[in-house]
Amino acid sequence: MLILRESADRRAEIARRMVGASVLGVTYRQTEHGGLTGPPSGPVHEVDLDVVLELSTGVISVTWEREDLVEGLAVGCTELAELEGVASVPAGGSEVWQQIVGRAITDVYVGWQVSEVGCPESLWSMWLSFGPKLDVVIALGELDGFDRPMYHPDSLLLLFEESVARSYQPVGAATSAWGGEPILGK
Repeated sequence: MLILRESADRRAEIARRMVGASVLGVTYRQTEHGGLTGPPSGPVHEVDLDVVLELSTGVISVTWEREDLVEGLAVGCTELAELEGVASVPAGGSEVWQQIVGRAITDVYVGWQVSEVGCPESLWSMWLSFGPKLDVVIALGELDGFDRPMYHPDSLLLLFEESVARSYQPVGAATSAWGGEPILGK
């Protein structure tokens, strides 16, 4: 379900499931024909469909979603089941995830956007902190032809470098992907 700023109960549930939970594994889900057969290398990963985090508190999926003109991230509890037309790519063995798997999420920060005039604020980025200098941001977007983040509401970016996350801010976003507020608000 799409997360709106006004969804205090949903934000509280996400915080309860994520903060303090250890990451046990990570899977990227792609369309079967998306071309990703192994986890990408480098500080930015692009994912077609969703990022599935196997946590000590259960499995959480972060995906993109649209409801009419509202674009944003959806976060939910799920099971890692095989789906027709979808390829599951284990990502926990990538260099950047190897530093994170086994560690607990210490904080979750969120960034809000207005995707179209008159629409409610929706979640567009989620910054997971694992302690000093160990973070990942999940945001709406894709890589352009020069491997730079650009806004696209139908795919996800995982940003593992603070400088890249700080420089990425779509037009309708209140903050950069790195910015934001604690998931339970100020």
